[in-house]
Amino acid sequence: MSFRGYVPTKGITETFTLAHYVKFLTDGFYLGILWRTLKLALLVTVISLLLGYPEAYYLTLVTGKRKAVFLALILSPLFVSAVIRTFGWMIVLAPHGLLNSLLEYLRIVDSPVKFMYSEKGIVIGLVHVLMPYMVLSIYSSLINRNRDLERAAQSLGAHPLTAFLRITLPLSLPGILAGTLIVLTLSVSAFVTPAMLGGTRVRVIPFVTYEQFMVLLNWPFGSVAAVVLLAITVSTVMLYHRWLERVSGQRSSDEAESLAVALPLRIGGLPDCTGGHRGPCVVHAQDVP
Repeated sequence: MSFRGYVPTKGITETFTLAHYVKFLTDGFYLGILWRTLKLALLVTVISLLLGYPEAYYLTLVTGKRKAVFLALILSPLFVSAVIRTFGWMIVLAPHGLLNSLLEYLRIVDSPVKFMYSEKGIVIGLVHVLMPYMVLSIYSSLINRNRDLERAAQSLGAHPLTAFLRITLPLSLPGILAGTLIVLTLSVSAFVTPAMLGGTRVRVIPFVTYEQFMVLLNWPFGSVAAVVLLAITVSTVMLYHRWLERVSGQRSSDEAESLAVALPLRIGGLPDCTGGHRGPCVVHAQDVP
């Protein structure tokens, strides 16, 4: 479909053309929309990570009813449909809505802040709905960690911040990577929240796709926008996968090197590794204590 021609007076033609791709990739208007889409997705991912990590960490510390209530609060955005949830944010972010009224009451601002039909409103709406994915991904990694490692590090004189950076944070890295990947891909492809909170003033690629298909009836060009969005999402997943393989391979090699260094220290009285023996050290199973 994206390679077919389009004439406004005739519609879709059977001719093969690359004009739609050339137009999308060379027109500053559409490149600006593409950049805005990626920028908003990255911003939503970073904010979700910064706000979601403390929530996930706290979730591992509480138990019982408190944990159930806190978990229900985290998952509450997913219990409401996207349209109703976004309508609620439209009321909160309105020029004389709850948020602006609170800011003016606290004398933080003198005039209403423009949240509606701006990038700020889109970021707030997307962070609210995508936060649970980040929290649950990090929580799944933190809940399985061995807390004795942190206690051992602190008992040996390590500062709590040092123990967190050297032990807890690396152990939660798989959850961080999974959460950022989910939030990033969902942010790039989000439609309802950007369309309602950003409108036509703050266009993103999913909105352009909808506009070309449903309003302008230019299906070939809308297909180009969809293909570009799909290519970005697939490329992101592949880059994440390759990076995970590299990190896992490096971690495995480090563990093997540490084992190779630690094994001779745990083995004593080996007949093949004493005296003037110049050959390779051979370890027999019966010689290992």
